[in-house]
Amino acid sequence: MYSPEELEKARQAGRVTAEVLEAAMSLVKPGAKLLDIAERIEAMMREKGAEPAFPANLSLNSTAAHYTPPKNDATIVQENDIIKIDIGAHIDGYAGDTAVTICFNKDYGKMTEASQRALEEAIKECKPEARLSDLSDAIENTITSYGYKPVSNLTGHGIERYHLHADPQVPNVKTATNYRLQENQVIAIEPFATDGAGRIKEAEQVFIYMLLKPAAVRNPDARKILDFAQQFNGLPFAERWLPVDSQIKLRIAMKELRERNAIYNYAVLKEIGGGMVSQSEHTVIIQDPPIVTTRI
Repeated sequence: MYSPEELEKARQAGRVTAEVLEAAMSLVKPGAKLLDIAERIEAMMREKGAEPAFPANLSLNSTAAHYTPPKNDATIVQENDIIKIDIGAHIDGYAGDTAVTICFNKDYGKMTEASQRALEEAIKECKPEARLSDLSDAIENTITSYGYKPVSNLTGHGIERYHLHADPQVPNVKTATNYRLQENQVIAIEPFATDGAGRIKEAEQVFIYMLLKPAAVRNPDARKILDFAQQFNGLPFAERWLPVDSQIKLRIAMKELRERNAIYNYAVLKEIGGGMVSQSEHTVIIQDPPIVTTRI
């Protein structure tokens, strides 16, 4: 559990995250380039005295998560897109994590509302000794009441210092568990709603990585990447941040790092039925009443 001093850092990080998300929402409009949005989000965090806890995720339509634009990405927001903005800032390793869906397609406004309402219903349950299963019940019941499916193999998660996906997992579907929340625990709740199959799969694309462990490598660019990745203390980093200017060299270096089990790939996640996906997320300190760090 977090100490009072740690909780204050978590609240500061959450405040920065919330302020940046608020500003980022005005950047997202048809014709805007994803790369420009992501780079501005990350710059705003640094301007406010924080660092990105992970690369800005800007996932469109049936892509549920883990899309951050690579170098020279020309993707722009289209008139009928649904875009998930999933961002996090950290201060000294203590992070806020939040997400919102912006919907330019009126046919999916109700789905966007479903994930947001599910988030709010789950937050109400975030008190000491609350059953984790009550959060999951609230999420699934709310999303299905709107006529959509929760994404069953994506979850919320605990947050610890320099550890974004700590225990417990917070399922988006009803789950039998005796786990109870503890006072001053920090968790991220992130419901995903879809009109598809209700599950995601990994795509071949990977633009986000995490250092698992140092490794003996022969490739000089692989060594350069390992040295660069140390600064993140186990937090994820973007491919576009890496100090390798050639895509061919980068692929060769990454292949060796994967073979050495030195890095973890955060593959882009797609809805298996091709359905549209909406997402909402907040970071919550378990107290009575709950404290939402990422809400302005």
